[in-house]
Amino acid sequence: MEEKKKKKKKSGIYSAGNLSAFCLQVSLLLSSAVPLDEGLSVMAEDARTQEEKKLLQGLAEDVELGEPLFSALERTGEFPPYVVKMAKLGHQTGTLDQMMKDLSVYYEKEFQLMRSIQNALTYPVIMVFMLLTVLFVLFTKVMPIFEGVYEQLGAQMSPLSQTAIHFGGIFSGGALILSGIAAAAALAEWTASRFGKTFRLAEKLTESMKRRSRLALAVAGRRFTSVLALTLRSGMELEKGMELAGELVENSLVEEKLKECAVDLECGAGYYEALKKTGLFSGFHIQMIRVGVRSGSLDQVMEKLSDDYEKEAETAIDTMVARFEPTMVAVLAVAVGLVLLSVMLPLAGVLSAIG
Repeated sequence: MEEKKKKKKKSGIYSAGNLSAFCLQVSLLLSSAVPLDEGLSVMAEDARTQEEKKLLQGLAEDVELGEPLFSALERTGEFPPYVVKMAKLGHQTGTLDQMMKDLSVYYEKEFQLMRSIQNALTYPVIMVFMLLTVLFVLFTKVMPIFEGVYEQLGAQMSPLSQTAIHFGGIFSGGALILSGIAAAAALAEWTASRFGKTFRLAEKLTESMKRRSRLALAVAGRRFTSVLALTLRSGMELEKGMELAGELVENSLVEEKLKECAVDLECGAGYYEALKKTGLFSGFHIQMIRVGVRSGSLDQVMEKLSDDYEKEAETAIDTMVARFEPTMVAVLAVAVGLVLLSVMLPLAGVLSAIG
């Protein structure tokens, strides 16, 4: 349990976008004639915060004393285990510059995908909150004014309209309260996650959504295929690549499938048979895996599958937004239609009486 909590703890300095920039700079330093310790010192001079500056200076000092980069990264405790393990693998195989470049590409895609998801979720949340606020003001403040005017004119709204307005105010007010509670709970969960803690109920709800959501499964698929492509390209065995990928997918369903695949590989099953048994790949994708296994280019196939999963995730985001907009229009049309009927019918009765 303690190990799991540590795994979920986020770095306090580097986000995915900053990690991408850091890995790219290290890759450029390694592929040039500039010593790594001097390059890290230069990076420290332009650090955004004192905390980052101190971190980079510490890395430069450790590297200058002859400590491997992966060991220096691990010592700080600020870098994800994935970066540390891949840096270690790059150090052992003599491909650290290429490994850091590949890590930069991985985290750049991760950053772009997460930003797309955040933007896609922000728009519906703001629109729902605005819609509920407008409806609440309309049902509780505006409509009672019309009701009072009609009473002075000797007319009244129909019982059906009065009931609809009454329940409309209750519904919109209750929805606003629930939205506030949900927002407060999300803020509390986010704050707790920054310190490596989680709420059990929120964790269960999140896991349930991840196991069913097409978007979450596509994101998990992009992560583990990208990791497998990188590990296979570096010479790591598929079994170890599976283990490393399982630590990054953050999806219990996919993680379980990867563990089953690793067990099958240990029992002597072929790469194609083990991957097919997971059920994580479609017919076309499993055909590509079979060709990749036979041709010895499984890393290239996994990279292509990673791109496909990334496109699938983007499609899922677009679909979610596309379904949300007509739903909002329909709700707003019903509410406006109800208000117009409630106002116009008594007004028509008053005008006919005057005429």
